[in-house]
Amino acid sequence: MGRLKLLIAVISIGVTLSACVSSVRAAPRPGGADTFGTRFMAYTLRTQLRQPDIFDSPIVVTTFADLNNLNQSSVFGRVIAEQLLDELHRAGFTVSEIRKGRDIFMKEALGEMILSRNARNVLSKSSARAVIAGTYVVTTKSVIINARLLDINSPLILSSSSYSLKMTEELKKLLTGEEPF
Repeated sequence: MGRLKLLIAVISIGVTLSACVSSVRAAPRPGGADTFGTRFMAYTLRTQLRQPDIFDSPIVVTTFADLNNLNQSSVFGRVIAEQLLDELHRAGFTVSEIRKGRDIFMKEALGEMILSRNARNVLSKSSARAVIAGTYVVTTKSVIINARLLDINSPLILSSSSYSLKMTEELKKLLTGEEPF
């Protein structure tokens, strides 16, 4: 009889403890796909991070630039930055939104707006310690994407990630700005 009670107790404890285990994976997105590889990129940037104390300070994500012309981007470069910002936040980074204006303003037919690309409307000072700088290059068959987490106060690369996406019609349209995407 004592062994039966012991067996029941062990099974009960096992079942109770198994309910306490949580998954480390990010919640699935609608559609379940990592369409542009940003979940992979966030995971790689986090796991390759050489200074884990970076989680104590905000980071900034910038628009990804065309590697052949660093002063140029595309809808694709902006979409990658937006999605990576989301994935980095989910991965535990403290992400700062540098486009947040000082005030909410109204645009007729658009509604209430707070994000801005106007340099005068962007907060001039950020408490960020690091920045994500990304580039992409288009080939005939793919888009190669590179991201680096850079220390703002030094030339150090804290983490990096690279991958490629197979060229699709959707990617071509995002790269050229042709609508509909």
